[in-house]
Amino acid sequence: MNPINIAFCINNGYVPQLLTVLTSVMKNTSRGVRAYIFSSDLDGMSRAAITKLNSAFPELQTKFVTINPDVVNKLPRNIDYISAETYYRYLIADFLPDLSKILYLDADIVVNGDLGPLYDMDISDNYIAGAHDAYIDDIKHKPIIGFKDSDLYVNAGVLLMNLERIRADNMGKKWIDATTELSDKIKFQDQDIINITCRGQIGQFDSIYNYTSHNIITEPQKFRRAVIIHYTGPKKPWLPNSRHKMKSVWIKYDKQKEKIMAKKIKVALLIDEFFGGAGTAFGGYGALARKYIAKYLPCNNIKVDVLLGNGGHRFTTRKYHVDDVDLYRLPRKHWASRLFLRRKNYDIYLSIELTSDWVLKHETNIHKKLILWIQDPRPKYEWDEIATMTLMPEPNYYNQNIYDLVHNLAMDGRVRFVSQGHFLNQKAIDLYRLPQNTNIQYMPNPIEIDSEFDVEKYNKKNMIIFLGRLEDVKRGWLFCETAKLLPEYDFWVLGKINTLKAQTANFWDKYKDIPNLHFAGHVDGDKKNQFLKDAKILMNTSIHEGLPVSFLEAMSYGCALVSNRNPDDLTSKFGIWTGDILGNGFEQIDLYVDAIKALMTNEEKRKKLGIAARKYVEEIHNVSDFITEMRNVIYQETRK
Repeated sequence: MNPINIAFCINNGYVPQLLTVLTSVMKNTSRGVRAYIFSSDLDGMSRAAITKLNSAFPELQTKFVTINPDVVNKLPRNIDYISAETYYRYLIADFLPDLSKILYLDADIVVNGDLGPLYDMDISDNYIAGAHDAYIDDIKHKPIIGFKDSDLYVNAGVLLMNLERIRADNMGKKWIDATTELSDKIKFQDQDIINITCRGQIGQFDSIYNYTSHNIITEPQKFRRAVIIHYTGPKKPWLPNSRHKMKSVWIKYDKQKEKIMAKKIKVALLIDEFFGGAGTAFGGYGALARKYIAKYLPCNNIKVDVLLGNGGHRFTTRKYHVDDVDLYRLPRKHWASRLFLRRKNYDIYLSIELTSDWVLKHETNIHKKLILWIQDPRPKYEWDEIATMTLMPEPNYYNQNIYDLVHNLAMDGRVRFVSQGHFLNQKAIDLYRLPQNTNIQYMPNPIEIDSEFDVEKYNKKNMIIFLGRLEDVKRGWLFCETAKLLPEYDFWVLGKINTLKAQTANFWDKYKDIPNLHFAGHVDGDKKNQFLKDAKILMNTSIHEGLPVSFLEAMSYGCALVSNRNPDDLTSKFGIWTGDILGNGFEQIDLYVDAIKALMTNEEKRKKLGIAARKYVEEIHNVSDFITEMRNVIYQETRK
């Protein structure tokens, strides 16, 4: 059967009521429903709450239609408690050009029966169909707008709309024009306008499909058969001390909604580091896990646990609590890990790449899914490039077992791929042997943006920074060598030397006497942000990168980029890309030197790049969009 298309026009304050309406719809309708939500001000939390409802009702699809409020804000309103969003129904046909029919519902209703018979009504000869409004008759309103007593006047809170014919006759524009022209002659604003302009071409359905607060007085015998109960007037059933005669029906569905919304989705974040938490390393994955995922994803609807793979104990699970998040190291015994996962019964797994298969290979429920956030996939050809570096060889952790596991899960339809960079998609397809048409959704890397920092006015210093660990693939020695050749500028290394490797630690001693080169060690929080504010350039010398968080953090403070890596063309757009530099890189130091000189001696260009970089991060990588999109992915995957 064809799905039922339903339209709602609301503002952000009406989301709790909308959730109750949708719950009532899905509890009583036996076929698929596509709900189109027209609004101009829905925030991320509201969108996430609406999308979460999808997880409880697999046959429900919600689609958001954003409206520019300027279109209707100037239209007059005659009733104080009705919002401007009521006029958005004028726009439905034009905003949904592929639909021929839709059922419009106000959000102060509940559905207490099957909508199918109403939706299947033939309205091919009419613009709309509605239920006769007995209240309008009783208050003698028809003569005021030029109607005869015998003319049909319908309540506009429930309308079956013939979108095809409305578009053909340009009724949307006619409704807007008539609202302005007739403003001094009407009382019930858009309802009057729709009845006047569609007069004679309105179909009628029984009042059980729009059983209003007035119908309970005039037709009490129909109450038990009412399919759509419409709480017309200012006395709404959700208001404190409401004594509405049909309040009990609203309360019934509102309680069902609250039960659905109160159930938390349990997400297990699979990661091997948590930026120092539970004794883990300070790496990019860990920073993303701790500072953003574990911090921002949890809410009234989602709980996040962090699983760090297996630990040192054979039978027992090690538990840690960091930043209000529970972290676990699973037992080394297979049966003990399986028992832990059965008890926890996570709804879904989320991983930044996948560095260990311990958890997933012990999950016995074959229906559990994985959201795999592609951050830095490394097929063998990437390792071949990395292997050209010989000064501090990067340990090769290519693990075919993990990649085969992801491949098999993907072929079983158990993986949802999201990616922080478009350029990474083909690498992931190659690494996991995926079909070329695999759907990989873009997922912005969240960056906390200092709203008080004025990138245009801040007086930056002649400072170049390196942000990252001083080991292996990062090739920090190229930053130090560049500092030697540019004594007029200050170079700061913001990163920890791996003191556990004597060879690594001793290597950096030869650079510590360079006057303009400074080693700040590991920095974070306000201290790191101050460096980012003061620096003019972030220099990156890694032989291999995904899309570094350090790029985005620096860009948010107006730093230009200098690097041999160019992820998603960010370096070439917001700085200078030196081109690929493989091997140890010493013979191509001049490329970095020339790039830094070009920016430091052209303040106008550097500042322009910094402003553009800041704007890019604000628009693409803001925390709000990340929260909304990642939560929506979780809701979508747990509903299937």
